[in-house]
Parts: sequence; C-alpha cells; structure tokens
Amino acid sequence: MLHRNHAVPPQAPVIFTATVQSIHQDNKIICDNTRALLNSLTKNVTPEEATFNNVLRPLANDENQRQLVSNMLSLHLKVSTDPALREASAEAEKERSHFMIDCTAREDIFRLIESVYQKNQDLDTESIKLLREERRRYIRNGLGLPSETERRRLKDIRKRLGTISSKFIQNLDDVQHEIWLSPEELAGVPDAVVDRLGRGVGCFEGKVKITSKESDIGPLMQFVLSPEVRRRILEFRLDVGKENVPLFAEAVGLRHEAAQILGYDSHAALRLEDKMAKTPETVMTFLNDLCDRAFRNKSKDVEELLHTKQADLSARGLPIEGELYKWDLPFYTRLLKEKEYSIDVWKIAEYFPLHPTVNAMLSLFGNLMGFLFIEIKDDEDRAQISPTGNASDITWHEDVILYNVWNDSREGNEFAGYLYLDLHPRHGKFGGAQCYPLQLGFSHSTNGDRHYPSTVLLTNFAKPTKDKPSLLKHNEVVMLFHELGHGMHDLSGRCQYSRFHGAETVSDFNEAPSQMLENWCWDSTGLKSLSSHYETGEPLPDGMIEAIIRTKRVQPSLGLLQQLRMCLFDMAIHDRRNENEELDFAAVYSDYVELDGINGTDDRDGYATWRHLCEGYDAGMYSYLWSKVIASDMFDSVFRRDPMDRAEGGRYRHMVLEKGGSQDEIVTLVDFLGREPRSDAFFDDLGLD
Repeated sequence: MLHRNHAVPPQAPVIFTATVQSIHQDNKIICDNTRALLNSLTKNVTPEEATFNNVLRPLANDENQRQLVSNMLSLHLKVSTDPALREASAEAEKERSHFMIDCTAREDIFRLIESVYQKNQDLDTESIKLLREERRRYIRNGLGLPSETERRRLKDIRKRLGTISSKFIQNLDDVQHEIWLSPEELAGVPDAVVDRLGRGVGCFEGKVKITSKESDIGPLMQFVLSPEVRRRILEFRLDVGKENVPLFAEAVGLRHEAAQILGYDSHAALRLEDKMAKTPETVMTFLNDLCDRAFRNKSKDVEELLHTKQADLSARGLPIEGELYKWDLPFYTRLLKEKEYSIDVWKIAEYFPLHPTVNAMLSLFGNLMGFLFIEIKDDEDRAQISPTGNASDITWHEDVILYNVWNDSREGNEFAGYLYLDLHPRHGKFGGAQCYPLQLGFSHSTNGDRHYPSTVLLTNFAKPTKDKPSLLKHNEVVMLFHELGHGMHDLSGRCQYSRFHGAETVSDFNEAPSQMLENWCWDSTGLKSLSSHYETGEPLPDGMIEAIIRTKRVQPSLGLLQQLRMCLFDMAIHDRRNENEELDFAAVYSDYVELDGINGTDDRDGYATWRHLCEGYDAGMYSYLWSKVIASDMFDSVFRRDPMDRAEGGRYRHMVLEKGGSQDEIVTLVDFLGREPRSDAFFDDLGLD
C-alpha cells in the first residue's frame, strides 16, 4: 500500500493510452498552441513595448507546457512494442522539429527578442541566460543574415538534419539485426548467458539468436573461446551501421554548410561556442594531452594483454600468436582480471541481483541526498493515483516499475516527482542505457507552484530465468548507478524554466554529476551497501571488494585510447575549415586505428554505429572525457574522505544538481569546489599521473 505519510502525490502521473491517431492529434494541438502564441505576440506587442515579461516569459511558459506532451510522444519511439506507434512517434517528432525550425526563423518574433535583449532590464541570472540562449537560437536559424536565400537554405538544412538523425537512430533500434550461432560456437560462454538468448526453430533449430543489443554482444565478446567466432560477432556488430554511412556523410556536409552560412570557420566552432570548452583549439589541446599520457603507458598495457593471450593459448595447446586483435580485447581483459586480480565476474555478479541492487542504489541516493522512493506496485494504489482510475494506464508496459519520490524529513517532506524503471529488452525498444526526461520540472509563473519532474530509466538487462534472477556484472552495476545518477539530477532540479531543469546542461558538463557518482561503485563502503548475494543476502566479502577496486586501473591506456579515437575522429570531421574539401570518412576513421593499440578487423565504417553522433554529440564526443575530469575533481575534493557524508550529499544536491543549467556551469563548479577545477585527480585515478 501507499506510504502512510505520503498517500497521494499532489501531481498525478501521466497516462499512457496513446493511439496513432492521438499521437498526431496531440502533436497538432501543441503546435497550434505555439503558433497562436507567436501570432498573438506579434499582433499585440511592438518592439518598442517588448519586455522580458511580455515576450520571453510567455515563450518560456509555452515551452514548459509543450515539453510535457512532446517528450511523452517521443518516448513511444524508444519503448513501444507496436511498430505503428513507433512510426507515428517518429513522424510526429519530425513534424514538430520542422515546425519549431519554422518558428525560430520568424523575423517578427526575432525583432521582439532582439529589442528585449538590447534593453537594460533587471533580471535574475536564470532569466538572463534564457534571454541570451533564445536570442542565439534564432540567430543560428539565420535571423540577422542579409540574404533571404541563405535564410531559406539554412532552414532547409535544419529540417533535413532532423530527418537524418531520426532515420539514423531508427536504423540502429528499429531494424531487426541478428545472427545465429551453434552451441559449439558458443563454447566458453556461461550457461547463465546462453539461457537468456533466443532459441531457434525450423531452419535455425538447435541454434541461438544473437541480436545487436549490448546485452547480447557484451558477454559473448568476453567469454567465447573461439577467436574466429569473436571476430564474426564483432563484424556483425559493425555491419549494423552500414545503412547509416551515406546518412552520416550527408549530415556532416550539411552541418559544415550551415556553419559556413552563419559565418563560423567550422561546425565545431559553432557547436562549441556556448560549451565550457568554448573553442576547437581548447578541445584539441585537451585531447592531445590525454593522448600523450595514454601513449606513454600503451606498450605496457599491450604487453600485459599479449602475455595473457599467449599464456591462454599455451594452456589450451594452441599455436602461440604474437599479435593482439580487436576481438581479443574484451576476452583477454576479462581473463587478465581473473588470473592476475582474482576476479570472477560471474561470482561477483551473484552479489548484484538486479532488483535488490536497484533498491540498494535508491536507498543510498536517498540517504545521501534526502530522497524517499515509494514503489507503486499494488493495483489498488496504481488505480488510486491514475487520472483514469485504471491501474495499467500509468505505465507503458507491464515490466515498468514506477516510484513516486518524496523528499525526506530533513528536506521538508515535499513531493519530488516520479521515477520509472524499464529494465529489460524487447523488440523495438531503445537498445542501450539512458535516463530520459519524460517531463521536466519548472515553476508556474502565475502562482509560483511547481510542476514536478518525471524521469525514465531505460536499460536492457537480461530477464530473470526460472532458476536465477537477473545478475549484474560489476561494469553493469557502474552503468546502472551512472544512469540512475541522471535520474537524481532530474529529481533534484529546481529551475524556473524547463530548458534548464536537472540534467539539461551544456553537453561537456552534462555527464559530470553522474560520472562523479560512479565512484561509489569503486569504494568499499559503497560496494558493501549495494551488494547482497541473491541466495544468502550477504554483502560482498572484503577480499572481492579489494580485488574489484584494484582492477580500476587495469589497462588504463588501451581503454582511454579507444575513447580518444572517436573523440579525435569527431573533431577531425567537424572542424574542417576548407568548404571544398571532400572527406573520406572511412579513411579518416582508419587514420585513428592506431589509437586502439592493436590490430583489428575492417571497421572503417564503425563510426556509423555511434548513435551519439546523431543524438546531439556532434563535435561533442570529447564531452565524456572532459566531464570525467570534472567528476574526478569533485569526488576527490569533497567525497573521497567519506562518500556517505550526508551533509556533503545535501550540499552537492543543492549546489550542483538543483541548479541544473540555470547558471553557467563553471559558476556552479567553482561555487561547489571553492576554486577553479583541476585535472590531477583524473590522471591519478587512471594511473596516468
């Protein structure tokens, strides 16, 4: 039953009763409402009369309300098992994107915004940032350009890029990719992994289905004994992106053209202008420094892994090889940890059954930051809070777990929002791991009341079997804690405007709060509190904890260089300055193959499987490493002494998570640290100091 002190939340959860018709109808309504507002503004407000309150605030209010519906419409594309709903969601997203491009290309609205911008008004920090960003958004859609031809071309480019992005992602998620392998080919793979894969019938009788989801591929690459089978699995994974190769080439060309029209040297220069890094030169200095440090240790990592491979081949009576290959990395990294660090990934996984681990994580977050998570699992309780009175309407699938979230007594007992967990794979569902903001929070301008956030955790952990629950390997524990960290960011947000709420920050800060929280998964106290054996309930033994912590620095250079390959490729193609330059993307990607530190299969088109390059991280792949530096600094300076310090947890919640993007992120960081950020902790953490 519902918690006795928090029976009914003050805000009902959203309902999921969408049809193809309702998706299009809801999409039309929100677009019509925005169009009506814009027409009303230009009819009733002159540039001379324009102020923040009669122009920007109505625009912000409309954006607040629009995202309550638009994010939900887009969710169907990520989670629905119905292909018709997914298609309707994709069409609605495309229509909405094109509509908003048209809106932010209206000169009459831009004149009002520009007039407000030029006036000296007494505004709070968040409102100043809103005004600055809104003006920039119109300018980047061509407002201020003298040529009508260029403005039209820029608008066409924006629309086409939106279409390409949608198709790129659909090719990864919606197209069925699979191969079939025999039990002999899967020799070495634990039964727990094989049992969770699809079984063949008919011409595939006796074989096992492998999809392109990481939950299938990851364990196989770690355990399949046959190097030939591992090579085939890797090539299968790379083939998933083949259809995206021409789409990506077109997107990069259009991005470059748009940047040139707007007067920027490159797409990277345009994209980085409002990020923490500011310029491509700063990013390249950062990446080159990382490369230099990683290369100093590369030979040691390669030698260690090659020695592990040769010892394994010798033990199995196989010919000794003097080379490492790309498909060797996951397998021999796992073997190295087992042999040299006494790590048994499946024995450790027994201490991390999925649902008890989730509960332990929420308990840790609650104690540290002041939250109380109440699962709504009783049909009577679900019906009680459902706006329709139907228990099944408040989630989109029977697997989904719903929590209403409250602040605890030290935080005032106020309602905080809703958290949804969609943990298991199914056909048509988004294939990775993500925390998705279903509804962002904001303040109602009329009375100051809050609209509370709803946030969704999407993962693809294997479903439990009749004999065992779903068990998480340690790297999966880290990933789950990271994504839940984004959820805590959303639930902590206290901004006026939805566009700045929670994790809605600049991309090179966005990951830092969750990356900082990953450290609890490498800390002895954190691992004790998160673990419980699926049979006995006992926490991880001290010996296992010590072994896990020691492996944090295993193969630091090779792991870092693989990330740097994509970062440098991203900058190379997006920071080109010659508009007549023809790029061979496969050749550019191959130029950086040495960063992998090993020989490999033909992965010249491997970049086409990186969804981030079409999901807003173009000229931004460096952000993960940039944010990691910030994260290491925050943990080392504030939490390393006592990761369970509730006073510091509350300070972190209010000074970092609560602020979201409402002020410049460097201000947030300096306020929290009491100084400018430093990189020492990051390099020390990797063992690359």
